[in-house]
Order: sequence, then C-alpha cells, then structure tokens
Amino acid sequence: MSDPAGGQPSEEELRAYMEQLRSVDPAEIVAQAFSMLASAAQVKLGQPDARVLIDSLAGIVDATQGKVEARLSEGMRAAVGQLQTAQVQAEGEHGLSARPEPGAAEAGQPAAGDAPPAGPRTSEPPPSAQRATDRLWIPGRDQPPRR
Repeated sequence: MSDPAGGQPSEEELRAYMEQLRSVDPAEIVAQAFSMLASAAQVKLGQPDARVLIDSLAGIVDATQGKVEARLSEGMRAAVGQLQTAQVQAEGEHGLSARPEPGAAEAGQPAAGDAPPAGPRTSEPPPSAQRATDRLWIPGRDQPPRR
C-alpha cells in the first residue's frame, strides 16, 4: 500500500509498475507523451513558450521516424504542422513577431518595432512593417518572440 502521509508508493507497488512498463509497447508510450505535449502546446498557442513544446513534438516525430507505425508517425507529423501554423497565426493576432536575425541591429538595421529614422523617405517599407518571411517557422533556430 502507499504511504498516505508521504504519498510515496511502496517497494512492491514500484516493482509492479515497472513490470507493467516493461510489457507496454514503446509506440504507446510515445503516443501518450506526444498527446500530453500537444495538449500543453494547444493551451499555450500564441505565447512564446508554445514554440518550445512544438519543437519538442517535432523532435519526437524525427526520433521515431521508421521506428513506429507509419500511420502514427504521419498523424504526429500532421499535428506538428497544424500546431506550427496555429502558433504563427496566434502570434500574429497577439501582435508578436519573430525576432530579427542575429546581428541585424549591429549591422545598422533597425530591429522590429523600432521607429523609422528621421530624414527623407525612401521607397522601402518602414522597418516596422513585417515581411511574410519573418514569421516562417524554423524549428530549433527561432528564439521566442519578444513581447
């Protein structure tokens, strides 16, 4: 029995649990972990930390490619794509944008959201105008958007 005061399982309960885990198909564990992370990512859509969860999901897909049923792998890959798209849309709705390329500010280029420099206008769009490519999803490379 579990110790009600400490909430710790007994040694016998731990052994029984470990025996159960040994007999479970690894694909089932992967699917459950994926489902938990995907649920958390959905709840956090639009927040910068949702990308960490979505990138983790993509890592699971990559790590299990060819090691789980094709149907499971394809479903996970489709879910990652949907979450990536939803994240980018939610960031747009919340006014969040991707961080500028590293070194852009040092090179004299204004960072996103900076006021345009005073002086004569040119045909270039203002620095605050976001290009469509600024919101491309690049897993593992993108830093969380600034708030």
